[in-house]
Amino acid sequence: MGRSIVKRQGFTLIELLVVIAIIAILAAILMPVFAQAREKARMTSCLNNMKQIGLALQMYAQDYDETLPSSAVYGTCHPLHNVTWQTCGSGTRIYSWALWVKWIEPYVKNNQVYACPSGPQTGSQAEFGPSWDRFRCNLGYSEFIFHGAADWARLATLSGAPSGVASIAVVADSGWGPMFNDWSNADSRGQQCPGDPPEFGLYRIKYAVDPPWWLPLSCRVRHPSGSNVVFADGHAKMVPLGRIQGGYLTACQNPVVRPDKPQCP
Repeated sequence: MGRSIVKRQGFTLIELLVVIAIIAILAAILMPVFAQAREKARMTSCLNNMKQIGLALQMYAQDYDETLPSSAVYGTCHPLHNVTWQTCGSGTRIYSWALWVKWIEPYVKNNQVYACPSGPQTGSQAEFGPSWDRFRCNLGYSEFIFHGAADWARLATLSGAPSGVASIAVVADSGWGPMFNDWSNADSRGQQCPGDPPEFGLYRIKYAVDPPWWLPLSCRVRHPSGSNVVFADGHAKMVPLGRIQGGYLTACQNPVVRPDKPQCP
C-alpha cells in the first residue's frame, strides 16, 4: 500500500486578519493597565524617596537644636545660595534654591532621591549645582521654612501651629523643582486650571510637571492619584488630588504650606 500524503495548509488571509484583530484588541485593553502599573511603581518609588528625606530632616533637626534647614540656621545670605534679586555680597552662590539638598546631603548620601521618576528630569527646572556637582531635583522645599520666617523652621514653633507639625508640608512634588509656596497662582499670571478657584495657590504641588508661569498652563498632574508630601514631623504620604486645596488668600490649606493656617477639613 502506498503511503498517504497529508497536505499541510497555511492560514488563510481571513484567519490571519482575525488573529491580528484579536492581538490588537488585547493590546488596546492591556496597554493602559501596563501604563497604570508603571506609574504606580513610579509613585511608590517617589514616596519611598520622600520617606528617606523625611528621616534625614529629622536627623538634621536633632543636630541643629530642633530646627529644620533654613536661614534660621545659616543666616539670610548663604555663600552658596544664588538668587539674582537678593543682595548678599560677594561669593560663589552656585546652588540657588536647591541649596536645601546640600544642607541635608550628609544625612541622605544619595542625590537620586530628589528626582521623582515621574517628574521632569532635564532642563533648568530640574537640574542644579555647578558643573562638578550636578544633580536632579524635581521636589520642592517650603519657602516659609527655607527663609525661617516667623521662626517657623523651629519644630517647637510648628508644634504650636493651628494644624500641628503633622499637617505642615516641608518637601513636596513641585512644578518648580527646588521650591514651593502658597502664592503660585500669582506665578500663573491670572490663568487657572479648570475646576480650580481663582485664589488657588498650590499649583506647584498639584500640577507638579511644568512651572505654573509657563503659559498656556499645562494643568498636568505628576501622579494621577495625588502628590507626595513630606511633613514637618518626618512622615511622608500621598495627598489625593481632590484634597489639595488652598492658597495665600484662603482660610485653610491642605497640605498646610503657610504654618499659621489650619488644615482644611
